Amino acid sequence: MSLRNIYRVLLLLAIATSPVWVTFLIWQFSPWKSSKIVLVDYTVPFDSAREHRGAIWLLNHEKYRAPIGDQWTPLTSHVGYDPTNRDTQKPVASLDLSGKDWVFFTDSYGVYADDLLGIPTETAHIDYSKKVFGGISNDDARALANFTSAGHHIYLEYNGLEEPTQPQARAVVEELLGVHWTGWTGRSFLNLYDTGDVPHWLPRLYREQYGNDNMPEGPTLAFIHRNGRLLLISNPDAPRVAPRVVLTSLGEKLLPEASSGANYYYWFPVLEAQPGTEVLAEFALPELPAMPVILREMNAPERIPLLTRKVLLGSHRIYMAADLSDTDFEPGNYRFAGLSWLRSITERRRDAFTSQNTYWQFYVPAVTRLLSATSR
Repeated sequence: MSLRNIYRVLLLLAIATSPVWVTFLIWQFSPWKSSKIVLVDYTVPFDSAREHRGAIWLLNHEKYRAPIGDQWTPLTSHVGYDPTNRDTQKPVASLDLSGKDWVFFTDSYGVYADDLLGIPTETAHIDYSKKVFGGISNDDARALANFTSAGHHIYLEYNGLEEPTQPQARAVVEELLGVHWTGWTGRSFLNLYDTGDVPHWLPRLYREQYGNDNMPEGPTLAFIHRNGRLLLISNPDAPRVAPRVVLTSLGEKLLPEASSGANYYYWFPVLEAQPGTEVLAEFALPELPAMPVILREMNAPERIPLLTRKVLLGSHRIYMAADLSDTDFEPGNYRFAGLSWLRSITERRRDAFTSQNTYWQFYVPAVTRLLSATSR
């Protein structure tokens, strides 16, 4: 091949691959964000650290610097529970937060004794067992209160308010965030007889309350109160039993890149927003014949706060009432400009029983915008 033809081939290759290398270069040379973020996760029983890998992807893509080096990594960038050093943990109350802008708290549920039995296969506990570490303590709650009173910002995600956080600490955090947990928690299940997915305590609660009647078969939305009350509603069509993400009018204004419509299939709390708290997105519960009865039982509205923000004296306090930093998939490469936008328009499979749709269409653009709202 002549030298001229080689040049032509190289030129054609450069043109064909330009969307890849141009977006990579744009990302590579874009400036680092100035905000200093502390990533906290109490629920990291295994080295995969899936409970905050969604947050890791976002922070890397948006170019927030990690506390060690530049890039965030699953096991060296967070504080809380460290599966590589199980004897030494770092609760929020033990941290030096001076000079930090955000505490980004992805999960406070914790690690339990039966998790440690599943380390070789990375199988999380599926029934009650002794808590090893977890729950926001009274000291943690005071640390968060002091941090926000100094004008700094907090982002908390399910389950920052819920079990096993104790009532006194919960009351402090609820006041900070401007929300109240009703005691009810919900989740969609594909099959209540799947013993590898459904908590073993759920069928026990069902038998206690409903005798020996068989549980519903097929996709089911379950609501569980902290006092043990259990309510179930099923439908053969999986998407029809899942709550749907809906931006409020304020959310559409403040979060223009985020979109409504994705179904959410994992755990969520039933919250109430207090006066002065902005509700940016809601869960629209499925429109099924039995739903009005369920709502009356729970004393809940058809739409439940999903994403809230309370701004007080310059401090932004965000609550995401969904477990979306915990991804059931690997988000992949983050080093391309515009990648989050591209994924948001391509991840739209209504039949997929996964968090991908909600993560790309809602979580990534919403959290990106909320973090950048406080950047200097």
